[in-house]
Amino acid sequence: MVVRLPIAKLPTFASVLAPVLYAFFAASAFATPTRLDCTLKSSTAEGKIADRAITIIFDTEANTLALSQGAQPQKFANVTMSNVSINGNTDDMSIGIDRSSWSVVLQTYSQDHVSNEFGTCRPPAAPTP
Repeated sequence: MVVRLPIAKLPTFASVLAPVLYAFFAASAFATPTRLDCTLKSSTAEGKIADRAITIIFDTEANTLALSQGAQPQKFANVTMSNVSINGNTDDMSIGIDRSSWSVVLQTYSQDHVSNEFGTCRPPAAPTP
């Protein structure tokens, strides 16, 4: 004699975990780039210190880096990102960012001169409720 007991169909672990994992990976696919507001300092020919505000936008997933100091952003090539630093360059400019302190160095090259600007960056302030 065979006894058959009704088995309630319970969701399996995989069927419960799959939607959770899908939501996690789908959300990370829409990660937004990080924006930093920076103030650069450079010395002028007269020996004075000049301040300049720039915005840096980087995306670690897309491995992109751009600098904005007006309407048109300057996109960098040869971008390298690690847990320690972010670096990139163009034909006439290179940038390096220290991720622990958000310190930045920007070098601009011309035919007979190299200018160096140093500064600090910060993420934009969170809106107050």
